[in-house]
Amino acid sequence: MRVWLLIAIILVMSSVQAAKMTAGPFDEDYQTIQKAIDHASWGDIIEVHSGDYLENIRVTKAVTLMGVDTGNGLPVVNALGSGSVITLSANGSVLKGFNLTGSGGCGCGNAGIAVKSSNNLISENILYKNKYGVYVEPGSVGNVFSSNDFLDNEISSSDQGGNNWSGSMTIIGLKRFTQSASLQKIGANHFTDYD
Repeated sequence: MRVWLLIAIILVMSSVQAAKMTAGPFDEDYQTIQKAIDHASWGDIIEVHSGDYLENIRVTKAVTLMGVDTGNGLPVVNALGSGSVITLSANGSVLKGFNLTGSGGCGCGNAGIAVKSSNNLISENILYKNKYGVYVEPGSVGNVFSSNDFLDNEISSSDQGGNNWSGSMTIIGLKRFTQSASLQKIGANHFTDYD
């Protein structure tokens, strides 16, 4: 009986279509990334188009943030020297295809990507000129980091373990399975200075 209930739940979850919305400086749904996140629902896909975004982003629900080159390169998010550029606070988020720079300079975890959650996929981002490229808060585990470039950060990354930096991927749950199935190749991260 329990098996059939579990199968029914999985089928219902897989039939729910994630909404897709756009963020960008022109005619997109939202002009800031944070407004798109604030209006998104769990599992939604937010395509962020080319442009410069001067904001600190807090991902407070499990969404897919996908940087898209619409003719002027991947989107650049700049925190202008204050706090972290992007903070992942929701389990099961995806962050792919961004240039992230300008985090605050304190050693309190200001980073290009501050990870305060688990089971996220972080791939194909360029992290440069931050205090930390990536700062993973203790207790945040099961995160996968692949094909990210770390350039001229004061400290490339801080992680106390329990996360995957090798480029291979573990499948966690239905959502992670569908996301991993769409990835063609998972590559290693690249560091200009490995610390």
